[in-house]
Amino acid sequence: MTETYQDAKEQLDDIVAAVRKKDVSLERSLDLLEEGVALANRCTELIDQAAWESMADSDEAEAEAEPEVAVAQDSDLPELDDENAAEGVQSSDHQDEVEEAVEDESSSDDTNA
Repeated sequence: MTETYQDAKEQLDDIVAAVRKKDVSLERSLDLLEEGVALANRCTELIDQAAWESMADSDEAEAEAEPEVAVAQDSDLPELDDENAAEGVQSSDHQDEVEEAVEDESSSDDTNA
């Protein structure tokens, strides 16, 4: 069996050249046709295999390139007021920090625009 696409293609080219000769018998032409069909099928298999390997490689590369998701630690979470802790309300100090950060960001966006 043919190992590479290039080998199969070269054999197909040889078959085409042989069939085009006027001195080839009908029986030999039919044998060459059968061999050519088998080679064409092998070429298709090799192309499909290469395409699947290429897609698998690109999927693998994409998976490796995806950033890791950061997991918040307890120390990263905002502090809650004692009396509002059960309700999940943030402390007013932290709320002020968040509002200042948002204002700073929006003002820097305005100056960059």
